[in-house]
Amino acid sequence: MITNRKKVMALSLLGLLWGGIVAWQWLAVEEPVRVPLANVTGPASRPLAPRGGINRVHVQLDLLAATRTQREMTFTTPRNIFAPPRRNDSEAASAHQSEPDPRSEQALRQQAILDELGQFHYLGFVRMEDAWRKTGQMAVLRKNDDLHVVRTGETVENHVLVKAITQESVTLQDRPSRMEYTVLLSEEAPIQP
Repeated sequence: MITNRKKVMALSLLGLLWGGIVAWQWLAVEEPVRVPLANVTGPASRPLAPRGGINRVHVQLDLLAATRTQREMTFTTPRNIFAPPRRNDSEAASAHQSEPDPRSEQALRQQAILDELGQFHYLGFVRMEDAWRKTGQMAVLRKNDDLHVVRTGETVENHVLVKAITQESVTLQDRPSRMEYTVLLSEEAPIQP
């Protein structure tokens, strides 16, 4: 029992000690000093007039003009900071002049191929007997002064493949570029020798 009594006495002594410290702090603390706020930067605020009596409206024209110029300003699109760096316009122009545009070269090559394939004229469709149909349909093509009698799958002038022959058209393909060109049946009169 003595140990329990000692524990209770020690607990009450500690409680009194803590209570004394809290009371001493409570009495020793001073109330904070209250100072009116002062506007250090910017225009000083004026007390508002009471709402009764005369109602005056004051328009600040300088602020109105400033907001008008802000509204009329043109804004540029922000730069993408995550995009890879670009060359200067002068560097790009000099690089553009020194290196030919590959897209325009390719377009020129394609146009040259189409011009060459456009020189072919489809003069006629050759009908064969039933035994000859197994070998394929035949067509008569003319390029300049040369006449060519061709079948589907044959090559003309070492680089032009005959892809398809119908009664209305012949489809030609340039082998190196794989560009196709359809030649319609020509209505011109045959060449007289």
